[in-house]
Amino acid sequence: MSLEVFEAVKALLPPTTRVHLFEAKLSSPPALADFPYVVLHGGFGTAVSGERDNRSSDDLPDQVAYLIRCTVVATSKDGLNHLVGVARSALNRQRPVVPGWSFSKLRQVEVLTAEPDNRISIDTLNPLYAVDEYPFMAYRA
Repeated sequence: MSLEVFEAVKALLPPTTRVHLFEAKLSSPPALADFPYVVLHGGFGTAVSGERDNRSSDDLPDQVAYLIRCTVVATSKDGLNHLVGVARSALNRQRPVVPGWSFSKLRQVEVLTAEPDNRISIDTLNPLYAVDEYPFMAYRA
């Protein structure tokens, strides 16, 4: 189910937003046309099944705790600011949709403010990035 959850979170973002799952797929070498973009990444969730004192290894999980990270990357401060606003407006306090599951609301937590990415350079330009986390719960419907 984890990939379905990432796809469902991706679907919350506007279709005009370039979104990568788990890692950015950039040109080699990176080009200006690769930017701006969002990367959704994180773990596959922590599943819980059964009652606290009555759990079994063969239970189907009935709850899953997720923490999805949203890295926003752009080539300018204005571009980064704009895309951070787009991503936060689309994701914060929203609920992904996956058949058979219901979700708590995603709650935005800022992890890293704008930083230059010194590992990537395009001519003399280093892109900027910011990272938010969105913790939420999934419950079997």
